[in-house]
Amino acid sequence: MEPPRAATRASREELEELLQAIRRELLARAELPSGEWVEDSASDLRAGAKAGLYLPGGGGLAFYSRRGGAAYGHVHATEGAGADERAGTLAEALLDGLPSEIDAIDLGFTGLAPAEEQTVAARLARRAGSTVIERRAMERELSTADGERLSETAGAARLVPIRSVTLEALVDLDWRAFHGTVDGLVIGSGIDEYRRVLVSMLEGRVGRFLDEASVALVETEPPRLVGAILTTEQTPRRAVFVDLLVDPDRRRKGLGRYLLKWGIRALWAYGYERVRLWVTVANRPALALYESAGFRTVASAIIYRWDRPPSPSQPHSVR
Repeated sequence: MEPPRAATRASREELEELLQAIRRELLARAELPSGEWVEDSASDLRAGAKAGLYLPGGGGLAFYSRRGGAAYGHVHATEGAGADERAGTLAEALLDGLPSEIDAIDLGFTGLAPAEEQTVAARLARRAGSTVIERRAMERELSTADGERLSETAGAARLVPIRSVTLEALVDLDWRAFHGTVDGLVIGSGIDEYRRVLVSMLEGRVGRFLDEASVALVETEPPRLVGAILTTEQTPRRAVFVDLLVDPDRRRKGLGRYLLKWGIRALWAYGYERVRLWVTVANRPALALYESAGFRTVASAIIYRWDRPPSPSQPHSVR
């Protein structure tokens, strides 16, 4: 296998073919690249505006984008024998070439079978500063029974349209709900990343945003946002719960279950046939909630995160 080369040396046709393969897999996961993602990414990679490496002959592609001291990237290996070896080689070359001002990077993978993805993750996990985040896609079929009146309640909170809540209130709730957890690592390390992700959802960059199946829970005395569910459309028949938030001080009161059941009922009323969501394996309470609500695992994926280890302290002088 030839060593990875800078993506600036690849032809536009090579890059677009690899990016189209990535896009197809992301679409299947309900992770929808927005706009002219393939064309824009190919241009950025060829111009060096986005750092990337590729394997000659269409064997694979790895790249990342920077936001401050963090980077968010992807590794794709063309399916076939040795895909895990190609993905591992690309990922290691990308990590080895990170500039010193990047403190952390998240990498996703496509083109790999689950066992191959595990092999690559184990290979990369040998590096100091590594975290392997396992995620599951869970899906549920909607039925007539989902249109029945909810037996769950929201206690003292009331439902309000999602757009009646300020973006900053949603960002604050998202931050408090997930910061410091494995789920928070998926979003990003800073509150600005939480804001960026929420804006992407609300503006429909990860699928058409469904206001009719998205709602917030607010307590009135004193006013306080205590929960929310955000939903997008993957296809005219399948929707995706992209965010389910509950105030950490209001957990174990049934609010998460209420929001989940409310979202399912709303989707059934608007004619959707299935709903999907993603959850980290480490989030055991969320997994139990979704399984009890009838969701079943249909796919899995790994995010590899690397945080730059702190510099070793200078040794004390000996007198």
